[in-house]
Amino acid sequence: MPAFEDFRGQSAHLAQLESDFSRRTFVHAYLFAGPRGTGKRSVARLCTMAALCRGEGKRPCGVCGPCRRVLSGTHPDVHVITAPKGKQSIGVDVLRGVLEEVAVRSFEDGTKAILFPEAEKMTPAAQNCLLKTLEEPPQGTVFFLITDQPAALLATIVSRVRVIRFHPLSVEEAAARLVALGQPRETALARARMAEGCVGQALEIDEAQLSLRFELTRDIFSIHRAGDVLAVVNTYKEDRERQGQVLDTLEGAVRDILSAQAGKASLDGAGYAQQAQDYARAVPLSGGLALMSEVMRARRMCESNVAFASAFESVLLKISEEFAKWPW
Repeated sequence: MPAFEDFRGQSAHLAQLESDFSRRTFVHAYLFAGPRGTGKRSVARLCTMAALCRGEGKRPCGVCGPCRRVLSGTHPDVHVITAPKGKQSIGVDVLRGVLEEVAVRSFEDGTKAILFPEAEKMTPAAQNCLLKTLEEPPQGTVFFLITDQPAALLATIVSRVRVIRFHPLSVEEAAARLVALGQPRETALARARMAEGCVGQALEIDEAQLSLRFELTRDIFSIHRAGDVLAVVNTYKEDRERQGQVLDTLEGAVRDILSAQAGKASLDGAGYAQQAQDYARAVPLSGGLALMSEVMRARRMCESNVAFASAFESVLLKISEEFAKWPW
């Protein structure tokens, strides 16, 4: 079972949260805000367990009945509110149902916890409905609004909750966390770099994504002239499922290359092909910036329904231009 100390470094308020929920001196509502994969949901679950725990000593104990029921998702006083199946938003009808649940006495004569793991999906009407409850909070109920898009919430909502901000770890810290979870050091470092220190995101990265990072940077940074472009475009244009990943991976690679060109980081151990490292060493920062500009233009082209092959080709032609310009 994860513990509060597992998330040290991702929020400056973890110790206070642990103390407040352990002693049951928590406030009625919290907003956990930060990038995806920084532990917001896990910490909300730990807080819920601590509030409901009936074990002796340190809370949450993880072994009492309430703790086990929270972990298994079967505790009757814990409600996780998401968008209904087939819908993209949480409407006011859903909120009214939640508030009816809140008004009912808890099943286990303890705290009731209401979690919104994607709070940004609440419509303005739903948020206004929730606001009335936050202004006059029911006794014995704690709300957790969890989001990586806090700007999507009404200012009046934010003003009535305690805001806890979560942050990514450094790449080294994230890699160490992954190693502690059983991943090989080299793989952990590559995943931590890809996820920019967000451990949750790093855990979602599979072998196919790692392979794509290596193969893509090998292929595109092997382009030495315009005549090499077509073969690389053809390699990736048919795999429609991977086309979005190709641009994401390429953008991440160029961002890391820019850091290397600026002398702020190394590409060593990040899962890139040698050809990408050669590019970072031979091409100055101005060339990397020009390439990033081209990658972002390719994204805009795809968003405007330009064919992926055409957008991708524009990036590869820019690489061939840079090869001709600088002594690799």
